[in-house]
Amino acid sequence: MKKNKKANKRQYNIKKNRETNALFFGVMSFLSAYVFVVPDKSGIIGQVFSNTLFKIFGTAVYILPFIFLWFFIISFKQSIKIRGRAAFIQSIFCMLSVSVLLEFVRYIFKLEVAGGWLGVNLYSFFKKLFGSRLGFAVIVLVVLLSFAKFLRLSVFYFLCNFWNNLKVDMKRCERKQNIDNITNLFLNSSFNEGANLTPNIVNNNELKEKNKRKGVIFREFIKQSAVDSKEFDYKLPPADLLKNDNDSNSIIDENELLKRAELLRTTLADFDIVAEVKDIIPGPVITRYDLVLAPGTKIQTVSNIIDNISLTMRTASIRIVSIPEKSVVGIEVPNHLSVIVGLRGILENDIFMNSHSLLSLALGKTTDGMGYVTNLASMPHLLIAGATGSGKSVSIHTIILSILYKARPDEVKFLLIDPKRVEMSIYGSIPHLYNPCTSASDADIITNPKEVANVLKNLVFVMEKRYEKFAKAMVRNIEDYNDKMLEINGEKEFYIVVIIDELADLMLVVKKEIENYIQRLAQMARAVGIHLIFATQRPSVNVITGIIKANFPARLSFQTTSKIDSRVILDMVGAESLMGKGDMLFLPPGEARPVRLQGAFVSLKETEKIISFINEQKFPRIYKPLRIEEKCGFNLSKEKVTNDLISALKLINERRRISQDLLKANFGGSAKATNILSILETKGFISKPEGTNKWRIDFDKITQYLNNMESKIEK
Repeated sequence: MKKNKKANKRQYNIKKNRETNALFFGVMSFLSAYVFVVPDKSGIIGQVFSNTLFKIFGTAVYILPFIFLWFFIISFKQSIKIRGRAAFIQSIFCMLSVSVLLEFVRYIFKLEVAGGWLGVNLYSFFKKLFGSRLGFAVIVLVVLLSFAKFLRLSVFYFLCNFWNNLKVDMKRCERKQNIDNITNLFLNSSFNEGANLTPNIVNNNELKEKNKRKGVIFREFIKQSAVDSKEFDYKLPPADLLKNDNDSNSIIDENELLKRAELLRTTLADFDIVAEVKDIIPGPVITRYDLVLAPGTKIQTVSNIIDNISLTMRTASIRIVSIPEKSVVGIEVPNHLSVIVGLRGILENDIFMNSHSLLSLALGKTTDGMGYVTNLASMPHLLIAGATGSGKSVSIHTIILSILYKARPDEVKFLLIDPKRVEMSIYGSIPHLYNPCTSASDADIITNPKEVANVLKNLVFVMEKRYEKFAKAMVRNIEDYNDKMLEINGEKEFYIVVIIDELADLMLVVKKEIENYIQRLAQMARAVGIHLIFATQRPSVNVITGIIKANFPARLSFQTTSKIDSRVILDMVGAESLMGKGDMLFLPPGEARPVRLQGAFVSLKETEKIISFINEQKFPRIYKPLRIEEKCGFNLSKEKVTNDLISALKLINERRRISQDLLKANFGGSAKATNILSILETKGFISKPEGTNKWRIDFDKITQYLNNMESKIEK
């Protein structure tokens, strides 16, 4: 405690000293400018000060007010570190170098400027050492370097940036020359072949086929070479594409709020519960009344009469929440007139605009009407659940648009999985789409549940490749890797946001295939920039399994149909009391209590405007797909499958039984055990008769197969 007090006192003293210094330098900047501009009106002290400095530094004294102004800026801005003695010496050096430069200008260009006593003496020194012309060039360089050092500008960074831009321009010219050369090559070859035509139908068809193949190659070359995404001047969507929030025009009727507060107090008094309304916090959809209960009154006594409170307040849904930091009980009552929360007001909020994360999410507004912005990168995965029509799909649109307002297509990619086929189809044309199984031009929204397992499998492969790359670069996560690539002008990695709109449908069709891949991605993918967002309308234990819940600490719950569903998604009751239509509870990772929010609404027309704005820029869809030999991901080669099959058959002969747990224990991993089990069933070594859940093993066929394989090995 003593250390904390000392540290706080020290910070306070530093802040106070900086404010005092800023005030001093601000006043000195004004006074020095006044004295030098109108010395006749500055009194005896001002005239003496002005004449003395003019004799020493000459006309260079006019930069002194700007030096004081710079000291004022660095003292006022808390983020800039103060360098006391070094900054003072640098400022003196700046004035000295400018004095010498003015003397060179006076003698070379015959201008009416003076460098003062210091300028005259140092000018003669530089002139004897370098001569007039070379000395002038040297002193100009000294002035530039001294001011760069004083203003804390990195000359090395400027030179590196200039060199990198020069290399980019050279590559662009070289790429253009290559395109022109190959264009001429194709045109000349087509012309020459056309000149040697003979009146033969077969030859004409062959020539057409040749030109067609050349045309395909030429178009692919142009597609890959014509545009570089790093050089593309991409503009983020402006906020005026969205409608203005109409909640700013809503008028709070204070008398109505006070009447409802008194009605709430009297209702509690009718049930012998003594309470006083401490605060009234009105919001766009609900109003929270903070009650101070009498000593000895239990919160459960208020919760037990929630139906009576709802009846008296003439509302269908009331939620009671304890607020320990204020020692009050909050009763959230819906407003008679609710207001639709728009996305634009949150995007124009300082919290969202000042957020540096590319994965900033504008979820909605709190009960007091403040915009709520969170970061997907810190979650690192998000689980969304709620009943039909409660607002899940709208929240997914809000999440996607929030990222589109922050990130370029080469900074964040979306892997969209929509088994319902209608919710996310509008995003099928944006350049942010990603699919590890296809090229960039073929990337689309995935709607077939059977494709999802292959996509997630390949995404796991992408994750492992990135871990290998990060290990070679000796970095821990994608942020450090991209910072390192920025320093050496290397290729940065983009974030991948996986969004599944209906998890229940996938778990019903391909649960065994995808659950292991989801587990691996949820456990390891955060560091390499892969984040998962799953939404479901059926938050049961069959869909949101223990494996999934353990790796998704961030939960977003809309209105649920029962307390059981609320416990599944939030591990507590409360979601069943929500109002629907965007009313939600957000449980951030590491927090004990959820935050109640009203989700932002985005219409279809607004979304279409934003997508049209993005597509009109024609940003190229470019990313490196998996190589053909790598697309199999975890599929075993033929030789490996044969070796595993022989080992599995020997294990069956030894144990005289078969099960997935047995294969998992001996081969490691549920995915591999499932794969081997399906191969055994396909080849007829095991079968499962109808009406039973036990495997029937064909030991004769197994023995015959093993004998044949041994004889082949001996030969």
